[in-house]
Amino acid sequence: MTSIDAYNRGDRAALLALVADDVVFEVPIGMANAGTYRGREGFSRMAAGWEEAWDEFRIEIEDPIEYRGAVIVPVTQHGRGRGSGVEIQMQAAYLMRFSDGLLQHLRICQSKDEALREAGSR
Repeated sequence: MTSIDAYNRGDRAALLALVADDVVFEVPIGMANAGTYRGREGFSRMAAGWEEAWDEFRIEIEDPIEYRGAVIVPVTQHGRGRGSGVEIQMQAAYLMRFSDGLLQHLRICQSKDEALREAGSR
């Protein structure tokens, strides 16, 4: 996944080049930085807020699944807290939709099963 690779490299310009002008990024309630972020500016604001919390953060991609016009990307997120130094590892799944080769919509889900349910309901 090129967009996740760009994120892991810290290449914000390359990441933004891969998202649509009107991208929608959803972080459900109960997760850090919950909310709906719209457009490249919103996407950048969410990413910057997320990065403030971590000294290190990287995303390990598992096997993506194409389902009902979406791509579901199970991931393991690894991080070390900026203030605490605490290391975390958590599972998630990214529900992604693309248009004309650009990321149009991304929703973070707590599991692959949740992402599959969400993809099936849209």
